[in-house]
Amino acid sequence: MIYIIMKKKSIYIVEDNKDIGFILQYFLSDEGFDVELFETSAAFHTRLLLKVPDLFLLDVMLPDGDGLEICSEIKHDSCYKEKPVLLMSAHLPSEFERSKSCANSFIAKPFDLFVILNRVNEFLPAA
Repeated sequence: MIYIIMKKKSIYIVEDNKDIGFILQYFLSDEGFDVELFETSAAFHTRLLLKVPDLFLLDVMLPDGDGLEICSEIKHDSCYKEKPVLLMSAHLPSEFERSKSCANSFIAKPFDLFVILNRVNEFLPAA
């Protein structure tokens, strides 16, 4: 008998709004992803030293940082630059900020959960 173990695709969510973060984590976990939620940039950076996810889902406005800057850091680091980054914000950044961040996609808040799921699936095709 041959067993095939499929590794779940992992997603790091950085979202300071507890309700939004909880809903995203619950929904994406229920859809079969391994999801970790961080409320601060500091907590995210600490965990990133130990494990690299398959996709990043970042809020733009954070209490101790900026999702645009985090995205730019990710995209300019050879260890992470190939990983997709999706940014979420109620106030979408300017065209200049978008290009500077190098994000793969921007999602406007409020959003439909299935829009998030479609974007995640677009950048994380089934293995």
